[in-house]
Amino acid sequence: GDSHTPECLTTMPNIHGLGSFRSGNKKDENKDAEEFSGGGKSSHTAVMRNPGANPNRLVVTVTLYNNGFMVSGDEKGFRDAKEAENRKIIDDLKKTKQVPPALRAIIEQVVKGQQKEVGVEVKDKSSENYYPPKPTFKAFQGQGFSMKSESSTQPANTSVASATPKKVTVDSGKPTSRILLVLHPRKRAPQAFNLDHTAMDIYQHVLSLTPPDFGPFDLVSGFPPKSILKEPSKTIEELKLKGATITQRK
Repeated sequence: GDSHTPECLTTMPNIHGLGSFRSGNKKDENKDAEEFSGGGKSSHTAVMRNPGANPNRLVVTVTLYNNGFMVSGDEKGFRDAKEAENRKIIDDLKKTKQVPPALRAIIEQVVKGQQKEVGVEVKDKSSENYYPPKPTFKAFQGQGFSMKSESSTQPANTSVASATPKKVTVDSGKPTSRILLVLHPRKRAPQAFNLDHTAMDIYQHVLSLTPPDFGPFDLVSGFPPKSILKEPSKTIEELKLKGATITQRK
């Protein structure tokens, strides 16, 4: 039985498959793929070998990787094969050379509202892993930047935003204190500081232990946790941080 009404068919875009799969089956090579129009004979969309030059066709690219796949225009971006449903989509696609229903649902989300025919192009890069690009961020350099709430992860002082990574050097001739730094996500890094080291010195030291693409972070201590970076020039003694635990918070 066909559960789709005719109205559905007129508004739902046709989805074709057009793939870069190499098949040893010659008969298969010449077979035209079935169109998916919401109520076709098959619940799958075939992967077409010859898309034909159709200017009205919208092409959605599905790129397969060893560790997942991506659909062009999909807000979710990379879909990890660790999730069972994503692994099944990849396996079905390779096995049947057709777009399985779960993938078709993703493509429908991508093209919703488009009245064009939709072609599905498959790029098989399953011999390589996908690695996300490193995020780029610009540190805030402006003036007049005030802290709205205690939980904000953007430190209020602009000198923090332009700080450079610098490991702390301890003068053993001066009073020292051992502080437990807890780096994201819960990595403990105990460190000795002089009592006249400032909150800024602690921040620069933590920065030197943090991956460069980590992004902005705050340092909090006490209960309830408060930012130690509101007055970066204050010393450990002034901030009463002797023996404290300081946590890095994104």
